[in-house]
Amino acid sequence: MFDFGLPAFFDVLAEPQRTSLKSMARQKTYRDGETLHHPGDPADTMGWVESGAIVFGKYLEDEGFHALVRLGPGHHFGEFGALPTKPGLPVPRRLAAVSEGRTVVNEISSERLTEIFATDTEYLRAFHVVTTARLALVLELYDDARRLSARQRIINFLAVIDRMRNDGRVMDCTQADISRVLGISKVTVNQTLRALTEKGVISIGYGAVRFEDREGLSALADRA
Repeated sequence: MFDFGLPAFFDVLAEPQRTSLKSMARQKTYRDGETLHHPGDPADTMGWVESGAIVFGKYLEDEGFHALVRLGPGHHFGEFGALPTKPGLPVPRRLAAVSEGRTVVNEISSERLTEIFATDTEYLRAFHVVTTARLALVLELYDDARRLSARQRIINFLAVIDRMRNDGRVMDCTQADISRVLGISKVTVNQTLRALTEKGVISIGYGAVRFEDREGLSALADRA
């Protein structure tokens, strides 16, 4: 499932603040497939992944758990719990979170996080960098969904991931994953991936897409 190559909070945060934040956190260990929280649960803590991974998504009536994004070590979630919409009313979780493999998560309360925001601007700087990157990605994908054909959306989606990732040329996903994330039929996804394979810009393996020609894929993407 997709991590999109987004910057991790703990990779952006300065070392003194990393050490300080860890000293204030409570650590929890989750077994594989364990649910951390459900939609609607209060976002009364911020967490970050120490080891393992967390998959975020929704439980759909006919399909079970529908995964949207995977966050690995260093990535955080729930920071908006420190910014309640009304005094004393926690922000609700929007997605379910499920551990992938044995996963260790550090958590800090929203109250403590609010104090940190007020006393050290380095935390705000790091949150700004990561949140801005996440928002820019969402807006780019939304704009594509608004104005482009299904085939072009798939090409742009792959180009975005290829552009943002710096940890290798292989994206672990299935064609069904791409179909679910973009809301495009599996038939269209399969046809588009086959066409890209024939052009030599990607290759498809079992549960993975390999980027073979970055310049070629970028040239096919709609940058308007």
